[in-house]
Amino acid sequence: MAQVTLNYARILMKIVDQLGLEKPTMAHEKSADGIFHSFIEVDLVNWVSKGFRGPRQFIGTSPISSRRATRKATRNAVQRLEKCGLVKISDYSRRDLKLWKKRVIRVTTVCKEVVEGRDELERDFFFLQQNRAKLLVENCELQRKIVELQENVDCWKADKEEKDNLIIENYELKAELRALKRQLSEAKNKNE
Repeated sequence: MAQVTLNYARILMKIVDQLGLEKPTMAHEKSADGIFHSFIEVDLVNWVSKGFRGPRQFIGTSPISSRRATRKATRNAVQRLEKCGLVKISDYSRRDLKLWKKRVIRVTTVCKEVVEGRDELERDFFFLQQNRAKLLVENCELQRKIVELQENVDCWKADKEEKDNLIIENYELKAELRALKRQLSEAKNKNE
């Protein structure tokens, strides 16, 4: 079993070397309960199509040693490459390892385009979110101004109605005053 998992590490290095990828980064850590964790990041843009950004991280755990955890993580990485259809492993003695470099390059370019498109959409979304917030603030200010103007218009209408009522009342009083003046002049004319 250990020999097979060691071969996975060799296979992963051969794949990375042949595809011209960056060397995988590895990290180890021991948790409080004594279990070893190993992390391997393989820089293949194909992981982006699976919903990940940048390198995909593979994790292996072992209660015995960090080396064993690393072997498990390496095995996970190689099996994922095989599952994605980028590598075909028939013989683990490293004699029969087929790499579909054209397929990897095609997948990589498509995924890069997808990532660029997604990043552009995220930038646009962020820009639109900022504009939306700005427009909401402007809308609130405009609503406040509309309410103030409506109050001013209502006051002006009330003042105008009051003024119109005063004009009508003034006109009626003037008409009444003229009528009284007429009566007074008629009364004076009769007395003479």
